[in-house]
Amino acid sequence: MRDTSKTLAGFVLFLAMISWAQAPVFIRYLREAYEPFSMAFIRYASGAAALTLVSLVFYRAEFLRLLRDPRPVLGIALLNTFQQWTWTAGCYGSTATMAQVINMLSLVFVVLFSFMLFREERAVIRSPFFLAGSTLCFLGAVAVLTKDPGSLRPVFDRSSLLLLITAMSWGVYRVWSKHIVMTWHPIPMFTVLALLTSLGFLALTFALGRPADLVTAGPRLTLVALFSGIMPIAVAHPSFNYAQRSLGSAFSTSVGNLTPLLTYLLAILVLDDEFLRLSQWLGAFVLIGGAFLVILAGRRVQHELAAVDVLPAGTVTAGNDQDPDQSRHTGRWKS
Repeated sequence: MRDTSKTLAGFVLFLAMISWAQAPVFIRYLREAYEPFSMAFIRYASGAAALTLVSLVFYRAEFLRLLRDPRPVLGIALLNTFQQWTWTAGCYGSTATMAQVINMLSLVFVVLFSFMLFREERAVIRSPFFLAGSTLCFLGAVAVLTKDPGSLRPVFDRSSLLLLITAMSWGVYRVWSKHIVMTWHPIPMFTVLALLTSLGFLALTFALGRPADLVTAGPRLTLVALFSGIMPIAVAHPSFNYAQRSLGSAFSTSVGNLTPLLTYLLAILVLDDEFLRLSQWLGAFVLIGGAFLVILAGRRVQHELAAVDVLPAGTVTAGNDQDPDQSRHTGRWKS
């Protein structure tokens, strides 16, 4: 039974990675039909609709309770709306692979924000593995941003800045969401978050965007846009949460570092302008290597703290392998 559970967790982890890998490819494929606000709305509305059906069937009581009083997720929904706009707009002016690589910097921001908020995280940031990994991550990011073949100077254009802001925001989101799911089951929690995000983008589309895009894109592109909300949004998030509980956060996040390579393989099949220079590829591999060191730092410190029995329940680290039975810590949910 345990082997079966591990096999299922491995499958859904791959499903999450392949789903997230699709996101920037879909965004760039659809960018001619939608402006960023309308695209973000149709994608999130599609994902929210699918998750609502799942929540009503399997998590009805908790979903309706959170829907009636969404205050626990209201703040993170506002953050998610902002970061989804920066992510979508940033992808418009970048290659799909570069967008995924830059977003990997969020792992470093997770540790930095945890350091500022939680005293027990400071052992991670002092680890030589974290310091070396963070250095490699930023050096790799600089190399990825060298878009001019005649210069080694990074280019911080609008898209690059938006993607860097996304990575920083995603770091905050991960720390915040990990603590929310200690109380609320991740599926109904993310469902309500997605519904609130959809409403936010609907308002922004009518206020600042082009609502006409929602009806002028045509049936084929509309179906592609709806599907792009099912896989990277509705499927990826619950799948990754399930994988983390069975395989551990460190292993799941480590596998997640391969997402840019999956994105590239998908992008070259779909997009005509997907291209990275040799220096950018080298930077991408340096960044990935740095991300692995950051995860290793979190995992080593967690094991050291656990060995002396001082790791508080709910601690967030870069490689926090939480107990698969979350209900042991909270008593609120168990699937």
